[in-house]
Amino acid sequence: MLRLIYGPDTFTAHAKLRETLAAHASGDSEGDSVQFIDGRNATPGAVIEACTQVSMFAVRRVVVVEGLIARFSGAGSRRKSGKTRKQAAKQDDLGEWKGFSDRVRSLGADSILILIDAEVKEPNALLDELAEVTDDVTRCPPLRRQELIAWIQVAVAARGGRIDGAAAPRLADIVGPDLWLMNSEVEKLVLYADGQPITVNLVDDMAASAPTPTIFMLVDAVVERNVRQARRHLDDLYTRGLPPGYVFTMVNRQLRLIAQLHEVKGRSGTQALSGELASLPPFALQQATRQARRLSEPETRCALEQVVAADRSIKTGLFTDRMALDMLITEIVGSEDR
Repeated sequence: MLRLIYGPDTFTAHAKLRETLAAHASGDSEGDSVQFIDGRNATPGAVIEACTQVSMFAVRRVVVVEGLIARFSGAGSRRKSGKTRKQAAKQDDLGEWKGFSDRVRSLGADSILILIDAEVKEPNALLDELAEVTDDVTRCPPLRRQELIAWIQVAVAARGGRIDGAAAPRLADIVGPDLWLMNSEVEKLVLYADGQPITVNLVDDMAASAPTPTIFMLVDAVVERNVRQARRHLDDLYTRGLPPGYVFTMVNRQLRLIAQLHEVKGRSGTQALSGELASLPPFALQQATRQARRLSEPETRCALEQVVAADRSIKTGLFTDRMALDMLITEIVGSEDR
């Protein structure tokens, strides 16, 4: 079985992943039946070998590969159709992955391969190939405004809260389509509402006063390798009562923005900003640009890898949000001021 999950809405994508693991993995999602592979440097042989390993403790084998599809962004052509499109996708742009779809098709029913990715740009030769193997494809685009408003209403109700009709659109306009951040905001608002309806005034007081300057200062201290300042700003955020999960989400988002700026800089020619960068207020874009000058592209990639590892440790219960965040900041910054 093959399942493809991709798109910039990583909150929904990981929710779909959790659903799949709950349905197919025996025992816990980090147990013997599930293996996670970093797709950015995986090989076809390693992925297939992982899918076909036999375990005496699990009937089904689930393999999750993250970051593989994005490696082929810009390869192949989705504008072509029928036989022409299929042939184009099988050219040398697939490299050693040519024929991988045939190997996936031959996997047994007890082998479940899940490919999950965020930054997938079309055309994509591997995605074209694998879409021929399965109908189980989940695309996760950013929610439109009305969809986001509906998501907010459902999320509030799921936490036992209530939100006024005008408050949901206001929250959508302030926070935007980042569901990781929105999820944290909803949790915070339901907590502070304490059984009362969430009003526009409460949204303005709580969401509009998001700690952007302090987050910027925290990330500034991180990119400058200033341990003392980073810990001071982190403690300040905790003192203000912000959940560690919220701070983690904001730091992750800021590092993603820095990575996107490096990507834009690396492109040939002048191209307009897109995605998250295009929707940033001018002051936020200026801050991220300044931070991108201080944190090199390799350092940014390393920091994001550490974020992924910390996120996984939270989701698997290895560490609490606060423990994982404290360790993450220490790992990125290092042990001494520079």
